[in-house]
Amino acid sequence: MQCPKCGQQNPETTRFCTKCHTPLRFVCPACKHVQSQGGKCEKCGVDFAKYGAVLMFQMEQQSKKEPQRVQRRSSFLKQILLLPITGGLSLLHYLFRGGRDD
Repeated sequence: MQCPKCGQQNPETTRFCTKCHTPLRFVCPACKHVQSQGGKCEKCGVDFAKYGAVLMFQMEQQSKKEPQRVQRRSSFLKQILLLPITGGLSLLHYLFRGGRDD
């Protein structure tokens, strides 16, 4: 396989040029189809850049939810630990407020 950038001959199994490291084969992130150019998949039509942007957005949303989940869990555990001291009143108050620890 010849590199389109520098003209170096590379083995067919190589993903990057051995001389200039230009990508020689692109793998579709959705269907895993291997092709010689980037941009859009020849098989399923997925735009590589848009697909990557959607994945990044999903990961950002998940990372924002994680601290909230940890906060709710730690607040609930705190109320369980306070159960012998408060006689369960703080736990009941916590549960009736819907888990908001103000």
